[in-house]
Formats: sequence, structure tokens, C-alpha cells
Amino acid sequence: MDIKEITQNMSEIFSKMTQKEKFDLFLSANIIDEEGYYPSRFFSDSTVKADREAKTPFRKQ
Repeated sequence: MDIKEITQNMSEIFSKMTQKEKFDLFLSANIIDEEGYYPSRFFSDSTVKADREAKTPFRKQ
């Protein structure tokens, strides 16, 4: 399987996931924190600040 096939398969799987499943996936991968914002543990202070100021967290639903 080449990268194109892997990318296509992942895109298809992701498009079928519910919002809660996406939230849980991002949370477990430390892409977001429990509130849906970028965590300061893995992202720069400026990125975290901009994310919180935008007040558009990734939602469970």
C-alpha cells in the first residue's frame, strides 16, 4: 500500500467518524485538551493564546 492509498483510506474513515469520535481521537493524540483547545504541553504559547482568544474550540458535538 502506498502513501496515496493510505491517505485515501484515512480520509474515508475520518469522513465517517462522528464529531465525538474525532474529539476523542484528537484528545488521545494530544492535539487538543479536554476543552477542545490546543494544549500548551505540545504547542507554543503564541499558538495556544491565539487558539483560546479565537474562542473556537473543537467541539464534542
